Amino acid sequence: MVKTERLYHADPELRTFEASVVALRPGPEGAWEAVLDRTAFYPTGGGQPHDLGTLGGVPVVEVVEEGEAVVHRLAARPPEGPLRGEVAWARRVDHRQQHTGQHILSRAFVDLFGAETVGFHLGADRCTIDLDREDLDEAALASAEARANEIVTTDLPVTATWYDDAASVPATVRKEAPVEGAVRVIAVGDFDATPCCGTHCPRSGQVGPIKVLRTERKKGGIRVEFVCGGRAMSDYARRHRALRTAALALTTEEFEVPERVAALQAELKDARSRLEKTEAELRARMVAAWAAEPAAGRFARDLGPDRSGWLAAAATDLAGRRGEPVLLVSAEADGVKVALAVPADSGYDAGAMARPILAAAGGKGGGSRLVARGRVPAGAGASVIELFTAGGPEAAG
Repeated sequence: MVKTERLYHADPELRTFEASVVALRPGPEGAWEAVLDRTAFYPTGGGQPHDLGTLGGVPVVEVVEEGEAVVHRLAARPPEGPLRGEVAWARRVDHRQQHTGQHILSRAFVDLFGAETVGFHLGADRCTIDLDREDLDEAALASAEARANEIVTTDLPVTATWYDDAASVPATVRKEAPVEGAVRVIAVGDFDATPCCGTHCPRSGQVGPIKVLRTERKKGGIRVEFVCGGRAMSDYARRHRALRTAALALTTEEFEVPERVAALQAELKDARSRLEKTEAELRARMVAAWAAEPAAGRFARDLGPDRSGWLAAAATDLAGRRGEPVLLVSAEADGVKVALAVPADSGYDAGAMARPILAAAGGKGGGSRLVARGRVPAGAGASVIELFTAGGPEAAG
């Protein structure tokens, strides 16, 4: 396939161009694929997604490389003759900001901590770099971010220089150059220089703010998520709105939200502790009262809503104290929870007793010889109690 002239390398500000189609073929799912003699559309590569736009008025949906040719996947067949290409400039500017910002941030990590970038991804919303060190703390991240933003505000020129081969590339570049072919090196003033085929801002000031968002451990290193420029401003706006909403809900100032949340968490923890204590006392009183009732061969009760956490322990306690099988139910949002327990020396099998009763009520469950658990549909708690106290259906041990 022919070699496509890469106009975006010669003129990174080029938004429109004229080109001839040198190859045209049907593509997948009704698309068409066109190879041009020249193009300003950047193809996917080097961690950077492809450009979008139109070619002959037809939307460009994907741009890829095939050897030295650039293939443009179009939404429909393009018109005959030379075509006018128009690059979606907002997307290009966004990608330039993220990619140039990555160069600057990667160099900051090298200079400050000797952490090399071993991977880069420019996503639709966030970007990531993978560093070969995993011992960087929040203070280190903040230092690298601050250094990167210093380079942005210094507004250094960003230039591209071509070298005939890897041997011609200066030894000071941040990463190794490709072994074969000509090499393009992107320099951010005298701060950073690295081989790269992507698109970049003409000056570091156009990158806009660089913001590190979060990190995660990744294969013996650390993955740093970040955004630059317009993305950073959009992220700030979203976070500010979220913080303002939280502050209004908590009736406090934005910067006092963490302290207010901490206070509410402490109050919630204390309330939960008191609630658990009260529920434990209530459960003990209920079990004691039920244990004192005369034995009738079988004992069943409905504990009321949202007390399924009591069921197994209370049923086991009651079965031992009453000396007879015990069934307890409690309604929850997803149905009625059931627990059935038998005394250790009763000869009954709790699981064998519970399964047919639960099935007859439209539910399911099972368990061991001493205690079984299950669930039936909402409103079926009374049916389970009736089946159990009536003695069937069941399989006794």
